Amino acid sequence: MRLAGITGAGAVLLVAAVVLSGCQKDKINPTAGGGGLAGDWRPDQGNYTARFENGAFTTLAGDTGNVISQGGYIAVSEKKVDLNWTSNVTNTQNNASCERPDLDTLNCTDGGGKPFVLRRIVS
Repeated sequence: MRLAGITGAGAVLLVAAVVLSGCQKDKINPTAGGGGLAGDWRPDQGNYTARFENGAFTTLAGDTGNVISQGGYIAVSEKKVDLNWTSNVTNTQNNASCERPDLDTLNCTDGGGKPFVLRRIVS
């Protein structure tokens, strides 16, 4: 077997490596889904609960428990999380970029520049 100047065993190994690389799964971020963000969080300001579950982000009214917004989240790294959501009340879309200084805190800034903090509810 001859492949672009590589002969014999070298070509076979190259082809095998390419084939096997297609079988490997992408690495899963340990902070995504159930790996650290999953659960309920509360803001320092506001009467709602933010729920993170397998990539889905919802907010629930503190007084009624009704869903007031829904969207998703991506754990970009162990220290950075991006949120996006649509308000069920105003039908407007928003997003936020959050820094995670520790496992139980998200310091976020929404698309309009307004900061907010979410803290994990520990039972």
